[in-house]
Amino acid sequence: MIKKMIVFIITCISFGLLSLQQDNLKVLADTDNQFTIELHHQLSVYESNPVSYTPGSHVTFQLYDLTADYQKHEDDENYFEDLKSQNQGIQNYIQDHHIRLIDTKSTDANGQATFHISKEYGKAYLIVQQKSSQLENNGLSYEQVSDPVAFSLSNQDIDKNKIEIETKSAIVTRIPYFFKYGKTLDHKELPLAGVKFVLYKTVDNQKKYLTNDDSWKTTDDPLHEKEVKKVVSDDTGLVALNNSKLPAGQYYFQEVQTLKNFEISSQAQHISVNIPAVTSLANVPPITVNGEPLSKVAAGMIPNDVYQNASPRVLNYQQKQPTKKTQFSLPFLPETGIAIGSISLVGLLIILLVILIKIYKKKLQLKRSFKNEK
Repeated sequence: MIKKMIVFIITCISFGLLSLQQDNLKVLADTDNQFTIELHHQLSVYESNPVSYTPGSHVTFQLYDLTADYQKHEDDENYFEDLKSQNQGIQNYIQDHHIRLIDTKSTDANGQATFHISKEYGKAYLIVQQKSSQLENNGLSYEQVSDPVAFSLSNQDIDKNKIEIETKSAIVTRIPYFFKYGKTLDHKELPLAGVKFVLYKTVDNQKKYLTNDDSWKTTDDPLHEKEVKKVVSDDTGLVALNNSKLPAGQYYFQEVQTLKNFEISSQAQHISVNIPAVTSLANVPPITVNGEPLSKVAAGMIPNDVYQNASPRVLNYQQKQPTKKTQFSLPFLPETGIAIGSISLVGLLIILLVILIKIYKKKLQLKRSFKNEK
């Protein structure tokens, strides 16, 4: 009986040791097949010059499996950069292309977050900040957001078992902008560069114009008033008021100088700009121009899709040129391709009259000389 008990105990111990060894081997195998993505996130310090950063703690990021979409664009060398430039539109891209979410992590006090994935060659991933970070400065709230990060794992990365990704946030601002276009006589629309605008607000039914030092000035001639800030359209037709800390309120752009052969439309004289107040980053209402909501701007960069749509758009219309009157010409004059212009009909008649008089005088002299010979 005792012998059977000893055999039973030894068998149980052996079985337990064997199971433990197998579990350890499985853990080691899982560890060998595991790859680490270590994220280091930093927040920019508001109005620091040069720009400085602090660890971005408690910021949430999401990791997506980009492999299937990446394989469709392997020949596109700008694929990852294009995703980065999506900025605020990246969530739409994720939904439209059915990009699969893998994991969600928040950064620690040092701004670090760690993702663990299986070690596989040829995989591609996308990291996206889930929510904007909040920054308080002098009682005002600012958003901070980092660009999406897209990458694929190389053989060297796989061999190292770890890759480090650095993200830096940019301060998100709301700036008023629109696109200046011209409509030609054949109904085509094209961007107009070099068109000048000013910004004004109405105080007691009087226009006050924004100046270069962000103050306000009353003037009857904003175009030639040196202190008034001029905003000029670029080659894409973009008119953007950068680096002006406008408080919430109602403003208007006014076109003061356009291009030759175009006329300033009535719409371009008072382009409505509404800047709503911000009470919380949980609900940041967009600026509207002529009632159309604008995209936010990160690090002073307007999103690419805004340029592609060129919206909102304010038009000027090409003027009809007066038709030139047909110049008078005589059939016996040489065709030089240049209109007579300066020679009037009266002048030609005078010349013809002089020629006829000379011919008459010459004939008269010949008759007299003939009579004298007789």
